[in-house]
Amino acid sequence: MADWASWMSWLSQYGIAVVTVLLALLLIIMGVLRGRKRYPYQALPSLFSAAELRFLRVLEKAVDKRINIYAKVRIADVVRVSPGVDSSRFFRAFNAIACKHLDYVLCEAESGAILAAIELDDRSHDRPDRRKRDAFVDAVMKSAGIPILHIPVKAHYNMRELKANLRPVLAIA
Repeated sequence: MADWASWMSWLSQYGIAVVTVLLALLLIIMGVLRGRKRYPYQALPSLFSAAELRFLRVLEKAVDKRINIYAKVRIADVVRVSPGVDSSRFFRAFNAIACKHLDYVLCEAESGAILAAIELDDRSHDRPDRRKRDAFVDAVMKSAGIPILHIPVKAHYNMRELKANLRPVLAIA
């Protein structure tokens, strides 16, 4: 009984501290385990599809060194909703462009001025939903005063033909 009485005495003196330490350790362990949470993401093998990369290599040769090429640019990073638009119309207009991308944007290297956008059109652009999207993007770019070129995907590109398509928007000689 003496052992039981001394145990109860010790527990009454230190029990709250022991329970507090055990709870703190449990919370720390749970926090560490929660920090190890795995996210469901993995890297893509490449930023570009084979067709996009093939066109990019030709485009790099077709443009002047004073022009930078940017790929997969969010439309909302190229145009903005006009100032003075009421808030409900602003959010509708912004949401319409926030998650759409342009395949390539050409900018003046020195100033960063946006010169033109390029959409690389494969067979998916024949689908009604893609036609509707393309018409919307074309209207947005026209409204912002930024030329947009649609270039059909090809196995091989004719450099002269590509430069001729780019000449009006880039002043390439």
